[in-house]
Amino acid sequence: MRSGNVTRYFGGMAVFGALVFGGIGSLWASWLVIERAGHPGQGRWEVPESARKMKNPIRATAASIQKGRRLFAEHCAMCHGDEGKGDGPMAEALETKPTDLTDRARIASQSDGELFWKISKGNPPMPDFEGTLSKEEIWHLVNFLRALAR
Repeated sequence: MRSGNVTRYFGGMAVFGALVFGGIGSLWASWLVIERAGHPGQGRWEVPESARKMKNPIRATAASIQKGRRLFAEHCAMCHGDEGKGDGPMAEALETKPTDLTDRARIASQSDGELFWKISKGNPPMPDFEGTLSKEEIWHLVNFLRALAR
């Protein structure tokens, strides 16, 4: 092989190797993030203390609860079910079953900030909603969840 061909060959191999090993590394990192995130209903949520202390700036009025109900129907019912029992049409396809949001003890044991954080950040297979819903909308959902679990 000529010197130019050797350089091209080994340069190409180096690029190929970097792409392959970089891809494997990315897949491994993604798997670790998902695996360490835990799953809803399994008690593996790691909510920061600062989130636990957040106070809901929106009063739980009938109007707020109704807004939360509409948002729930649009974004949550497919997995959690129309009544929030974790029996939505997508629930059967999920390895981890959606949480029963009508469980009074479960909802009462969490601060508004915890519920806000969980909705915002998600936890596979539950998606995060911080990029989809506004903070105000998430607080309306928190008010609706409180009403749902009464």
